[in-house]
Amino acid sequence: MDKKIKYYMPTKIVYEKNEINNIDHYIAGRKALLVTSEGFVKRGLVDKIKSLTDKVVFVVSDIKSHPDFRDLKVTYNKVSSLDYDVILAVGGGSVIDTAKFLSVQSETKQYQFVEDIIKKQSSSDNNYSLTPIISIPTTAGTGSEITPWATIWDMEEKKKYSLHLPDLFSECAIYDPVLTLSVPKEITIQTGLDALSHALESIWNKNANEITINYAVKASKLIIENIVSLSKDLGSLEYRNSLMKACMYAGLSFSNTQTAIAHGMSYYITAHKAVPHGIACSFTLPMLIDNIIGKYPFIDKALVEIFGELSSVKLRDILKSLNISTEFEDYGILKAELAELKLSLKNNLRAGNSLVGLD
Repeated sequence: MDKKIKYYMPTKIVYEKNEINNIDHYIAGRKALLVTSEGFVKRGLVDKIKSLTDKVVFVVSDIKSHPDFRDLKVTYNKVSSLDYDVILAVGGGSVIDTAKFLSVQSETKQYQFVEDIIKKQSSSDNNYSLTPIISIPTTAGTGSEITPWATIWDMEEKKKYSLHLPDLFSECAIYDPVLTLSVPKEITIQTGLDALSHALESIWNKNANEITINYAVKASKLIIENIVSLSKDLGSLEYRNSLMKACMYAGLSFSNTQTAIAHGMSYYITAHKAVPHGIACSFTLPMLIDNIIGKYPFIDKALVEIFGELSSVKLRDILKSLNISTEFEDYGILKAELAELKLSLKNNLRAGNSLVGLD
């Protein structure tokens, strides 16, 4: 591959076991809004953070999976009058995406301002300010901690939107694999496969370059080598560490390329069939590999490095071991609906990044 190389990553990245114990250092004397999920309240993580710093002024802990405009409006209006200098996002992708939404403010701190930016009803040019975010992912998959966008859903419309601002990167991303030890099996598999999709899709991508491909290959190999073993031994910090590193490498890759057609399809599948995102964006990967083989030498080279062969067989075997079907009909998408799914990809920005199609 011989093309112009551009790469940008303003987020400070810290990777260390038990690094959450140093959270007060990263807050650096600022008043913090803690955004997390109810599960971490029950498991005592919120109390632990409060014992490590006295700078948390308010806790938002009712974050749901797949942030929806209706829920975000309630949360945004709840915190808009609070006085804080930094947002501490501790959780999975939904928590970090919510934190990004909360970080965007107009001078009057009106919720509608942010929704209008997302739905392209107003321009964001120089009209907003951002509250800095310290992101601490507790799942190994979404990569939101080192990307400049957030996925927001309108379930009434059955549509996915993206909040994408060039400076919406976290100030700091702290990777502490110990925090993933409590993640249940289904979420572990789903987030791991989400990271694999991020990595592979940043390879067959119009925005790919040598840097992003190198990160993507490292991420993919770690996931391929460890995800099945982790699914059988959830308490293994060694496997957890490998998956979290893979998530980080995948984020370093697709933060500069965006995702591609598998993610483009997944939004329809999640919205219409309620398939969890990590499954919706990964069960089509073997089909896409079959369709791209032999078309681009640099992609073939990367796939051989990842799988040891130019084939989707190894990935199909892994998905089978994880009880993940690769057939559309098993997700309630019959032949008649495939045309509607393909239509949903028209003018889809993620699908537009892809070097592989659905032929």
